[in-house]
Amino acid sequence: MPLSVLPLFLQVDPEALRLPAFDAGSLWYLVYFLLFIIAVFGFLHWRLRKSLEKHALSNRFMQILMQRDLTRTQLDAAQDFFKNLTENQQSEILLSQKNLALMLREYLKSHAQLTANDRVEIFDKILPGMTSQIDIKSTADFRVGELCAIDLAKKSYLATVLKIHEQQLLLSVIDKITLAPGGAHLYAYRPHLGGFLLAGAITKTNEQAVIFRHDGGPIEFRGDQHLMCLVSLPLQLQPWPHPEIAAETATIEPVTGVDTFLGTTDKISDRALAIHFNTAPPSWVLNRQDLWEMTLGLPDAPLVCRVKITAYKGSQQFLVRPIDLDAVERARLFNFIAAHEPVREHF
Repeated sequence: MPLSVLPLFLQVDPEALRLPAFDAGSLWYLVYFLLFIIAVFGFLHWRLRKSLEKHALSNRFMQILMQRDLTRTQLDAAQDFFKNLTENQQSEILLSQKNLALMLREYLKSHAQLTANDRVEIFDKILPGMTSQIDIKSTADFRVGELCAIDLAKKSYLATVLKIHEQQLLLSVIDKITLAPGGAHLYAYRPHLGGFLLAGAITKTNEQAVIFRHDGGPIEFRGDQHLMCLVSLPLQLQPWPHPEIAAETATIEPVTGVDTFLGTTDKISDRALAIHFNTAPPSWVLNRQDLWEMTLGLPDAPLVCRVKITAYKGSQQFLVRPIDLDAVERARLFNFIAAHEPVREHF
């Protein structure tokens, strides 16, 4: 310490340098402060744990939905259904199909903005075990308690099957409306099979109860989302994203030195295409390249979408799965399949 400063330091009162002592009152303030900090951290930990549990429940339900082949509209409705449940209800429906069926019915009952056909399919797809797994060849193949849709005057109404007698079905209309007798169609859905449409008429009504009588004609199979055609169409596949797009996306590394591969379809459905290449891509290319852009030569105009490719039945055939086919292009593909002797989809 410089000698010039020393006299000033010696003039400082020693009491001014002494640290303040804790008295009994100060100690309690410290205890309260520590308890407050502990409570805050405890609350934040509880909130984080509850958030993680909620996300875990949502992820489990989403995994179920992704295996149910729902359309975009149906998937959005199913997610909205789950989001509006309490956490306890979410746990209950994941543990019990009975609870899921009850709560899902109540949700579908109150959401008439969805078409009745969509509501039937949402219920049957999410709960495939609650529905018969056999084709509908007559009214006898319906099951008491199953959901169906009454198509009447360009509108559809959700209903439940109450009783079956020969060609007649006693139905309870879930939508709060009184239907008038007259020509109608009845739509039902079978998971993994598709939809079935029966022509007939509503012969009697009594408030929400109606009798539908099948006219005995052929039952139309409406599972076009599960149909395919055996038609040869040219297609080309290019790695996606294209090099100029990938250059702008640092997280995507394109496979270099790969051009376009040409091929021909063997089977076509909207969910997958079985194809064979004129010259197959090397296996290392298929292993490294995740996404491809497909141009399918439909007669009216080429169909372009992103796809994934996997080997199918050995090295000669490959399975191409569309991943971003929008509603307009999917409908165009449906129409093409329906016009070319469709058969039940099988790969």
